Amino acid sequence: MNNSSYCIVFFDNSISHIFKTIDLFKNTYPNVYIFNQEIEFFEFIEKNDCDIIFLNLDLSPNDAILITKEIKTRNVVSKPFVVIYSDKQDDFAQEVAFNSGVDSFINFHAKPAVMNLFLKNILKRRIRLSGSSSKEVILDEEKYLIFNKGTPIQLPRKEFKVFELLYNTPDKFFSKLEIASLLWLDESVAAKRTIDVHIYNIRKLFGKRIIQSQKGKGYRINKKIIG
Repeated sequence: MNNSSYCIVFFDNSISHIFKTIDLFKNTYPNVYIFNQEIEFFEFIEKNDCDIIFLNLDLSPNDAILITKEIKTRNVVSKPFVVIYSDKQDDFAQEVAFNSGVDSFINFHAKPAVMNLFLKNILKRRIRLSGSSSKEVILDEEKYLIFNKGTPIQLPRKEFKVFELLYNTPDKFFSKLEIASLLWLDESVAAKRTIDVHIYNIRKLFGKRIIQSQKGKGYRINKKIIG
């Protein structure tokens, strides 16, 4: 699937604060749609095959959590990947969002380049899942399962997300700062042992060689070992 085939949807009452991100997306993906009214938004996703939907947490009159629940119950054409974004670092809001069925919660609009990488990784996953019958590795993001040659391996959510990030971009080394920013939305996590522990646990399951590390660069998946 090429970039022109993807359908990316934003639902936000005002896009002034995310204009740079949307502008960057449009330079790569021509099918980017922006809505600020709930009726038009649902009419569109019920008639079109959407790959990913971005929702502002503070939508009005219904917030993004209620909209997510509605998306999950409506007869939409596809099963889109739903992302809630916010400029608030609110753990409670994130917990409620994930309980509503949202796929990801991210603070991105101040860093368009980071969000562009996030989007690229998500779209790569949709390609793999759509053709999963011919793949040795399948990621089930709802149950945090990794099927390796048909064998299911379940990981805690954060370890799954670390594995998923590295697996979807096999040629790139991710620094701990990048991993912390993308997955925890908190760069201070990079200074702790948290990421090292997750890497250690993944290696325990798949073998030490599954994740390569290089001083000054970070971590990278070793696809010669898996997939």
